[in-house]
Order: sequence, then structure tokens, then C-alpha cells
Amino acid sequence: MKKFKNSIILLLLLPMYLNSCSYRLVDFTVISSKNHALKIDKSIGVRVKGSSIGFLGIGASIKDAMDKALQSAGPEYDLLIDGVIRVDDYFLVSGYKVSGIAMSSSKLKASIGENNYENWCNSHNIYKPKQ
Repeated sequence: MKKFKNSIILLLLLPMYLNSCSYRLVDFTVISSKNHALKIDKSIGVRVKGSSIGFLGIGASIKDAMDKALQSAGPEYDLLIDGVIRVDDYFLVSGYKVSGIAMSSSKLKASIGENNYENWCNSHNIYKPKQ
């Protein structure tokens, strides 16, 4: 009887291991894994954290964690610099945690000037669509 129960459990779990799926992890505007010397005043930014956690990781996404981190700083913050993304795995619960410095592009532009901001964007190959 015990062998029969083990076989049933194995048959029920087998589809989960044979299953595959594809899903979007993150949408980004600017991202880099290289260290860059950003000549900006980081003191005008706000240190933030955000997380997206789900049962077995279902529904958790890096994008949601990044959005929550930026939203925690306030509505005017739209850039995340010096960011770190961590994967958190606990028993039956997993997801992503994001931390970094939230910056406001309008405050950044005001602090360094319009021309310097444009030069900074161009020197770091940041694409800025025409409005």
C-alpha cells in the first residue's frame, strides 16, 4: 500500500518537473552590470527597497520589485541607480528583493544643468526618445 501511495505522489509531481514556461522578468530603460563612475550628487536621491514574493515564486517578478522600490521613494522618482537585485528562497516562498538609490531625473537635470544632463546621457549611451 505504501508503494502505491508513493507511485501516486510521484505521478502527481511529475508534470511539474516536465512543465516549462517563459515569462518576462523585467522591463528596463537603463541597466548595466559594469561599474560606472556617475558624477552625480547621490545625496539628492533616496535609499529604497522593494520586494516581490510569491508562493513557490508564482507571481513574483523583478519588475514588480523595482516598481515597488521606486514607488516607495515618491511619485517624482523615476531612476534607480546603484541597484542590487537579490533572489530570496524560503521554504515554499520565493521572489526578488531590489535595493538602490532612487533619483528624480528632473532634480538631477536641475542640479547639473540641462546641457550637462544631455552630455551625461550621451556619454553613457542612454537613449532618450524625442517627445
